[in-house]
Amino acid sequence: MRIEENGPETCRVSNDKGFVLVRTPVRALGDAGHRRITFRYTVGGFIGRESAWPSDTSTDTILNFRVPRELFREGERFTAEVLQTDEQGTFSIIWSNKRTVHWVKETPTLEPLPDAGPPEPVSLES
Repeated sequence: MRIEENGPETCRVSNDKGFVLVRTPVRALGDAGHRRITFRYTVGGFIGRESAWPSDTSTDTILNFRVPRELFREGERFTAEVLQTDEQGTFSIIWSNKRTVHWVKETPTLEPLPDAGPPEPVSLES
C-alpha cells in the first residue's frame, strides 16, 4: 500500500476554541493485505492517538486530527503519519507529512518545512 497527498491541508480553530482541527486529504494506492493501517499525528514531543484507517472509503479519504490548541504553537513541527502493522505486530511508517505550525493573527496554518539542502561536508581531520 502506498499513500500520497491528494490536495491541500486545512486548519481551523474549533468552535470551542480549545482545539485546532487539521484535515489532510490523501489517496491510498494498492492493497494493504492483512496489515492493519492506522494514522496519527505528532506535534512537538506529543504523539496523538492512533486512529483506524477508514474501512468504508474507496481510495480517497481525509485524515482528521483534533490537536489541543496549547500544543499547536508557532514554530512547532507537526507530522501526520500513516502506519501499517503486520501480523507479528511490527509497525512501520508508510507515509508522513512534516510541516511547521504558523499563526496568522488567530488563524492556524501549516507551512512546508524549509528545504535543508545538501548536507554540509564533514572534515575528519583534527
